[in-house]
Amino acid sequence: MKRHNIALLVANINDGYSKALAKGAMDAAKRLDVNLVIIPGNYVGIQSINEKYDKHYDYQYNVLFDYALHADFDYLIAAIGTITYGCSAARKREFISQFKDLPLLVLSDDDTEHETIGFNNATGILAAVKYLVNQGRKHIAFMAGNQENSDCRERTEAFRRGLEENGVAIEERLIQPCDGGYDCLTDIEKLIDNNPDIDAIMCVNDVVASVVYEVLTDRRIEIGKDVAVIGFDDQPLSRELDPPLATIRADASLLGAKAVEKAVSVLIGAPPRDMSVETRFIPRHSCFADVRFFRTTDLFDGETQEVKAAMKSYLAALVPDITEEDPLVKVMTECVEQLDNRFIQGVATEDTVHSTYELLRRLTPTDLRRAAELCRMYALHEILYIWLIRRCRSENINLVRDLYHSIDIKLRRRYAHALSAAPDRSQLETLFIRDTVIGGANLRDSYAEVLRRLCNIGVSTSYLYVLDHPIIHNYGFEFPDDITWLFKSYAYGSSVYSVPENEQKMYTPEVFRNPSLVSDRPRVLVATVLYSAEVQYGLALFEPEDADFFREFELVTYQLSSAVRTLDILRELNDHMNDISYRYSELEDETRKDELTRVLNRRGFYAAAQELMDRHPEGDFIVCYADTKDLRRINQFHGHIEGDFAIKMTSDCLRHVFGRSAVIGRLGGGEFAVIVHHSHILSIDDLIHRKDKFINEFNHSKLKPYTYNISTGILEVTCVTHEDLEMALEKSCEMILGDQ
Repeated sequence: MKRHNIALLVANINDGYSKALAKGAMDAAKRLDVNLVIIPGNYVGIQSINEKYDKHYDYQYNVLFDYALHADFDYLIAAIGTITYGCSAARKREFISQFKDLPLLVLSDDDTEHETIGFNNATGILAAVKYLVNQGRKHIAFMAGNQENSDCRERTEAFRRGLEENGVAIEERLIQPCDGGYDCLTDIEKLIDNNPDIDAIMCVNDVVASVVYEVLTDRRIEIGKDVAVIGFDDQPLSRELDPPLATIRADASLLGAKAVEKAVSVLIGAPPRDMSVETRFIPRHSCFADVRFFRTTDLFDGETQEVKAAMKSYLAALVPDITEEDPLVKVMTECVEQLDNRFIQGVATEDTVHSTYELLRRLTPTDLRRAAELCRMYALHEILYIWLIRRCRSENINLVRDLYHSIDIKLRRRYAHALSAAPDRSQLETLFIRDTVIGGANLRDSYAEVLRRLCNIGVSTSYLYVLDHPIIHNYGFEFPDDITWLFKSYAYGSSVYSVPENEQKMYTPEVFRNPSLVSDRPRVLVATVLYSAEVQYGLALFEPEDADFFREFELVTYQLSSAVRTLDILRELNDHMNDISYRYSELEDETRKDELTRVLNRRGFYAAAQELMDRHPEGDFIVCYADTKDLRRINQFHGHIEGDFAIKMTSDCLRHVFGRSAVIGRLGGGEFAVIVHHSHILSIDDLIHRKDKFINEFNHSKLKPYTYNISTGILEVTCVTHEDLEMALEKSCEMILGDQ
């Protein structure tokens, strides 16, 4: 029986939530014998709202969502709640509307158009309210979001229920409706100004909580101490806030598994059943009560027994399922005892220093890796050092300092040794670079060789596609959907295969249903785009052995992108060299180019146009005359640099509208000419629509202080000679003048 093909759309795969969601879906897909493609894009619209966003080209990953729309999957699962968490409501609706005609299961979002599955908001909120009440917080407010949203209503009702269950009176003055995004500032200020007795604020989501941080900070109210703050969703920003935001998290892996189960039940026609996942409260420093997030040494202050107890609590809070019998707990608490005996109670020697840090030899490489991570993340050794330096005998101070430095060096060395069994990332990078050009002049083999080393980092099979032509994709501009792929190579383990040229070409649906994909068992694939800056080069699919591969996903993406870009450069170089050998020299080519726009100049245009007409003697062409509007005004009021920019925009627009097969030339000033064979182009109406869309998208971005536009006259003509072309361009120019 044919297996169902399901796609899971998630945000950044390096985000803990998305990683857990993908892991749960992977496990369920294998268990239920279905194929799964994980499509990790990024947070839609994040660049336009977050000035601190430092990954300028990460928007390129969202092209994967466009591919999913055209890939003909049997069922789509989309984590809309996280993918669009930074969007306006309008942008979010626009994103979801793309899927209106597709079988879609929406995760963690209020969507009435599709099947949904999400979290039981109440469990985490009830735990958070109880946590605050147990701290003695008596005036707990709630930023309730938009009550027309079902999630906001559910979370607000859970908050009310939590107060009732903990014997706290519900005060309507402390429940504040608000915008669910960054426009909630006024509502928060109103709540805090009218209620100075507030000692805790719970928020309908982490974005609202981040704005609460701004308001409290402006009023010099200490977050966590004066007013506790709790968010919801455990978005990436919750850990980046200062102090880290306490929030409510769900088991994303369970949600991923249930989502695949729900999709399969729909596909096989099973009776529908309700599914939800309970949420969990995550205390962080914004509540000022969890030992993991204390910033002072108060936790490790006092007598030795108190410090030992604190050490056990500290490790238990950091390491899941740790017990008192864990070697890490035993060695670290024994270390505290020895510090007391040797440096506080007695007079230490250099041998004492040596024997103390020798304790670390009792730990396995895994234990040492965990210990080193704890020390690096929470400066545990520094905290113990401060405790010891405060309490040790005066004659031991210098030896305590020696001990601190010795342990620090020892941990770093042993930590590096413990990681030695993991893939050597620098070596992996070197191998990618080497394998990129291992085929020498044979580019076909090079595309295969770049996949060979992936088996060393947990990839069972892999597949490499490149775009027929790399595409410039600027932020805010729509990615074209009329693209073709070249299936270059694939790998089964360390065995790599090149695809014959006559079998390479395919379209997006075929990429995910390629006959070369493993089919004798359920397959789980992870997709990634291959790009450099604003240029898209291709797509790769990986079949990971397990979810541990996600740790290497970003590195592999960067290295494969670099490899494919290098190969594309080599391909272009070969094309240019071949072109030079039988057509004309590179110098001659440059003399035909316009220096500013890099399209053809007047002489180059007419020469190339004649060559095009010679190749198509039947003479069916489309000719266009284009003029940059208001160029004189732009030069006069904004300067010639902006005028040059407008001219270059016209050349970019014409390239976008007429495609790579067109001959485009700058005749002078802001005037351009285009000729293209009729069989390679859309209808005139479609060309005008494409031009208008390009211009409108640019003007909508408001990158410039002026409105950009071009005038065009487009004709279907029969051209055989230079004179025919001249007459056609004159007619298209007259069309512009007639419209003015």
